[in-house]
Amino acid sequence: MDEWFDKFNDDSEQLRFGADMRKYSIYAVLVYIIPILFFLPYTMDKDSSYCKFHSNQAFCWFIIMGIMEIVCGVMSTISPMASLLSILLNVITLAATAFLAAGAYKGYALVIPLLGSKIKIFK
Repeated sequence: MDEWFDKFNDDSEQLRFGADMRKYSIYAVLVYIIPILFFLPYTMDKDSSYCKFHSNQAFCWFIIMGIMEIVCGVMSTISPMASLLSILLNVITLAATAFLAAGAYKGYALVIPLLGSKIKIFK
């Protein structure tokens, strides 16, 4: 499974993570499971590169989750076949959430595709 983490890992960012990685890992895991709490790691330690990174990525995940909920809601009203596709998208989202949470706990710097490298609100 580590090869999957390596595909999405930002090695240069991960090198900046210090000892605070273990101290704040539970907060990083929590923000991927409950995306509306994306600001939580940053409020724990504003100087930690680990906390800033995961707050930024969790904000991107929050945006993606919001878009996915809208798309799934619209699709489920269209037809029963679209409802099945909506269920499939929800399962994929659940798997991605577990992947991001596990990566954060292990100390990886997983970048959300498309948005993760562009949005940096916590500096």
